[in-house]
Parts: sequence; structure tokens; C-alpha cells
Amino acid sequence: MGKFIKKLKLKKHKDAIVLLIIIAISASIYILSANGFKFGGLFSDFISDSVYSIYKAVDYPVGISEKLYKNYIDLVSVKEQNKKLKSELKKIKFKLNLYNAYDIENRNLKAILFLKSSINKKSVPAAVLLHGIEGWFYSLYINKGAKDGIENGDGVISYGGVVGRVVYAGRRRSRVIPITNPKCVFSVIDANTGTMGIAQGIGNGYLKMRFVFNSKKVDKGDKILTSGLGGVFTPGIYVGRVILIRKKSYNIFQRITIIPYKNLFNGKYVLVEK
Repeated sequence: MGKFIKKLKLKKHKDAIVLLIIIAISASIYILSANGFKFGGLFSDFISDSVYSIYKAVDYPVGISEKLYKNYIDLVSVKEQNKKLKSELKKIKFKLNLYNAYDIENRNLKAILFLKSSINKKSVPAAVLLHGIEGWFYSLYINKGAKDGIENGDGVISYGGVVGRVVYAGRRRSRVIPITNPKCVFSVIDANTGTMGIAQGIGNGYLKMRFVFNSKKVDKGDKILTSGLGGVFTPGIYVGRVILIRKKSYNIFQRITIIPYKNLFNGKYVLVEK
């Protein structure tokens, strides 16, 4: 049994033993050669081939290791470059977003300046600060007040159309109710038929056009503009369009529903008409 175990161990370490023997023979030959002893013939060729084989066997894993290390270094370098590029891309995207925001801001300001130069009435430009806690359809606040000449009842417009009216002018800011608020009432005209009426907010995001006789012509889809009567708004400012008309024989007036322009509550800058 002991002999069998010894055989297994020898078999297991056979390659290492052979390699050690070859190294020992090579070292002996080198020492003898250094002392002047000469070798030749088949034995010399055998030794040379053995040494070359050992060199190749040792050199192969070294070469593989060098290639793997080089690939690893290249991979690390690529990862670092990729990380830097991602960082630069984030910075570029951030700057692009800023430029887009500035561009929108610039276009809005240009639109308000154009509107200011287009109307004959005195007006005060203002920025919307926030919308009232009671909801989008009830109030909003602007950054101009009595200090800037704003008064209760002043009309508020934007490049898109009529916004609302000032109901409270503080010293530095004012509260504005939009045209969809039931307390906002002003004179309007049908741009297509010339029929006049009074616009009043319904409170649910729409307006109604009141005091239009059944005999007057108003069609679905007609544009409704400010008439200028009452002096609140400049005539010809867009209010909205007709989406519903109801006529009943027992009523004197038509029931007309108006939807305001879609950007009524999205504008950042407004004009307060004096």
C-alpha cells in the first residue's frame, strides 16, 4: 500500500521532477563548460533542445501575463476616459437646458415688449409670482403693486390674450383674479359676427357670454375679443372661442359658453393696463 502511495505521488509530481532534473543537468553542464570541459554530438543537441524547451515553457505564461496586463491597463484607461466623457456630457446637457430656459425667457420678454408697444393705453409689465392656494381658477399674484401705480380693477393681459383683473393692489405685489373667476366681468365682441355681450367667468375654467339676444348671430368656434367698452381692456385682445350655444324659446338670451386660450395660466409675464 505504501509503495502504491509513493507511486501516485511520483506520478503526480512527475513533470516537476523532470524539470528539476533537466535544470540540474543544465547547471552541471554550464559549470563543467566554464571549467573547460567540452561536450558534443547527440548529447549536446539533447541538452540544447531541453534548455530551449524549458525556456519556451517558462516564457509562454510570462507572455500571456504580459498581454493580459496590457489589456487590463487599456481597459482601465478606456473606463477612465468614458467616465470623463460622461461627466462632460452631463455638463453640456446642463448648459443646454440653461440656454433653452434663457431662450424661452427671452422670447416671452420680447412678446410682452411687443404687446406693450402695440397698445395705446399706459401699461405696467409684471411677472407672475405664484398662484393662489385656493386654486388655479381663482387667483394669481404678480410682482407689482400700488408702489408701481397698480390699482384695484386694472385689467391684466398677456401676449396670448386677456388674463384677468386686479382685485387687491398691495404695496409691492397684487392679487389678480383670472377671467374664469365669476367675479371677473368685462365687455366682449364676437370677431366674426360683431355681436356684443358681457363675459363672466363660470368658475370651472370656462366663461359665459351674457346678454346676447336669441336674434343675434353667434356661431360655434367664433373668436371672442375684448370690445374696449368700459375702459378696462384695450379692444381686440383675444379672450377665447365659443364651444357651446343653447337657445330656448322661453328665454330672451342665448346661453353661450367660451373656453379661454390654452396658455391662460401658463404665462410668466403680463401687462397691467391703466
